[in-house]
Amino acid sequence: MAAGDDSLLVRAASMLQQESAGVAELRSVLEALLGRCHDQQRLLDRVTRLSDGYQRAERERGHDHLKHYLRELRRVEKIVRISDRYQVMLQEMNGRLVSMANTDALTGLANRRFACEELESRINLVQRNNGSLCVALADIDRFKQVNDSFGHAAGDKAIKLIADTLQAGLRDYDLCARWGGEEFLILLSFSRLDDAGQLLERLRLAIESMVFGVAETTLPLSISIGVSEYRSGEASFEVLKRADEALYLAKNAGRNTVCSL
Repeated sequence: MAAGDDSLLVRAASMLQQESAGVAELRSVLEALLGRCHDQQRLLDRVTRLSDGYQRAERERGHDHLKHYLRELRRVEKIVRISDRYQVMLQEMNGRLVSMANTDALTGLANRRFACEELESRINLVQRNNGSLCVALADIDRFKQVNDSFGHAAGDKAIKLIADTLQAGLRDYDLCARWGGEEFLILLSFSRLDDAGQLLERLRLAIESMVFGVAETTLPLSISIGVSEYRSGEASFEVLKRADEALYLAKNAGRNTVCSL
């Protein structure tokens, strides 16, 4: 409280204690007190307005910050969604590229490059686990006659039909790949030579019994198969060489047969 206020209060208290104090004098003191009260009220109102203005400004500033934060949050969320879609698109594209790189376009089977990698991988697995693996090469008999007589479209149709039949007759963990032209590579995991021979014989019979029609003509189809069992310590080209030699024996034996080495 200001010094002037203190003296005015002392003066008013003194006059209240004096019975002889006149009305005019009391009126003067009361008017002065009322004036001071009004001054204090105006000052309090001003401080209140300043405080309210400051608080309102802070609220507006906070609201602006919140709007900015929410706007930035929506922008980041949009970027994240775009990034997620882009990542999915890249994964799908990479998957398609890998599939294209590993797959034969005509038959849908594994291609030669992938088959070579898979052969090496399965040989490493056999060596680690002391397992078994048989490798077979199958060749369509007299395929050149189909191409020469009915054209390459008919030849492609025959290759696709035989590829589908071979794939359908294998187990889930076996692999059939297009080795080149009319030749196929078959990898039979967890198989000894006798078991592999029985499975391959069933495939040969399935193809022999197929009906292949082209240009209103029914053509017989058959395959010759050579198979060999992987031997511990040998390289992949060695087991492939023996399978190829077995295929040569099957061709010389009159075709449409399975030979092993």
